[in-house]
Amino acid sequence: MPLSSATSTPSETPPTRPAATGADETAAPPLWIPSPYLLLGGLLWAVLSAAAWQAPLCCSSGLQAAVIERLRADLLHPTFPMTDLPAMASAHYSPYALVQGLAARATGVSGRTVVAVAASVNLLLLLTGIGRLTRLLTPNRWVPVGILAVPALIHWADPARWSAPGTFAVAVTLHLWAWTGRAAGRAPASASGGPPRRTPRWTEVAGIGALLGLVLLVHPPTAIGAVLGAVALIAVRQRTRIRPTLRRWALTAACALAVAALWPYYNGLTAPYSAEASGPVSRPKGGGSPAVGEPYTWATPYVPPGEVVLTDSRPAMYALAGHGVYVLADGLPDVGLAAAERRARSRAVADYLAPSATPERREEIRARYGVRWLLLTRFQRLPENATVLAFSPRTGEVLARLPEL
Repeated sequence: MPLSSATSTPSETPPTRPAATGADETAAPPLWIPSPYLLLGGLLWAVLSAAAWQAPLCCSSGLQAAVIERLRADLLHPTFPMTDLPAMASAHYSPYALVQGLAARATGVSGRTVVAVAASVNLLLLLTGIGRLTRLLTPNRWVPVGILAVPALIHWADPARWSAPGTFAVAVTLHLWAWTGRAAGRAPASASGGPPRRTPRWTEVAGIGALLGLVLLVHPPTAIGAVLGAVALIAVRQRTRIRPTLRRWALTAACALAVAALWPYYNGLTAPYSAEASGPVSRPKGGGSPAVGEPYTWATPYVPPGEVVLTDSRPAMYALAGHGVYVLADGLPDVGLAAAERRARSRAVADYLAPSATPERREEIRARYGVRWLLLTRFQRLPENATVLAFSPRTGEVLARLPEL
């Protein structure tokens, strides 16, 4: 065989690749890799969102579900979350609660479902707020990852006491701080050699003020920290002289005060506060304390929404109220409720459950307050005219119905 048939001719050699020039130099876009915070934050959000559907209606979650149920029943004139009295100045009816009440009325879902969904939304706001603020303060991408331990530990310590309004207020505060720091730290731009434009913009300071007013209405203690943090960021990051921009930041304070003062359900600036609100409800001797976290699903199907239950079990109060039921006296009364009314209701519960209570006194109490249901511990005596409907194998509590008045 001739060698020419086994070798390639010059015309058969593969063409060389021309040098890349111009548009041919465009490289493939780099592969997007999620940050550690996005991965771990997303995992934490998924785990805690799933846990929110399993948490019992106890403490803060039960109270928030009760607020939603009252707004569902009457959007303009709700009662107090746990007692069947008109809520004249209840701090629970904040813009946050109103949005939840509107969602419950529009969709027809229960207050408990709205609370669970809101937990996911609040956590998403919190995680994005942590990300925004840490990016403003440091380029280290591991700093927000370390902060994730805080919400994880709080939820792990006591998931039933996770405060939905408090979480929402903290999340909004983080976004408020990030917005404030960015507005204060923006370098002023010169226009054609003219004088530099002052920062921040009027619209920014007004928006920051509106957010601050929202925090004040939802959770006043958090608003104090929000103000202090915003002032610190302005003092550290302001790129222009402070004095010429004081009028702009003064608008922030004016907008916050206006939002709080004009809120129709509750005035966050002048609402009365009573130290007696934190006082414990008097309990009869020999009363028992049921386990915290009891879901009370064995009792709630029997009591229609709007009925009044007499009990001195604080976990039962929150669980029942979260299903739309009223209690005669709650363990931590609303500050908007008159002190005399709170004392009278607490005294009535103690008198009814006292071992020495006479049938006449018990009938007087149930007639005055419209009580038709009792939820008693295993240490408390059941009246003779009560009919037991259900009981808890876990705590020994019983649910009983009284005859019609």
